[in-house]
Amino acid sequence: MIADRGRLRTMLASLVRTLHVGVLADCFFDPGTAACLKQATNIDGKMPLTALCKPTRCPNACITARHRPAWSRSAEDATTLLKEKRLSPLQRTTVKQDLQRIEAVLDGLDRRI
Repeated sequence: MIADRGRLRTMLASLVRTLHVGVLADCFFDPGTAACLKQATNIDGKMPLTALCKPTRCPNACITARHRPAWSRSAEDATTLLKEKRLSPLQRTTVKQDLQRIEAVLDGLDRRI
């Protein structure tokens, strides 16, 4: 979720949630709705699993302007990878879909800035 300042203030005001700072998004971890926990087995569920984070698909994620440089680098990396001639059609399709997701995040951030 791309958060504006008002939503961010509201989320920070809640004493129930703990903010976990991340590179692509911050996480207001709630084990009941955490997408990362749904992908894992044998976990205690007390902390987010940042390696499994999908910030565009998790209601706990908060993407702000501070995260824009990392998303921008991801878009550049995907664009560079698409220039590689040895990608299989399946790999090319996957990278293109990921680039579309990244560009949607960047567009959302740019509308809020």
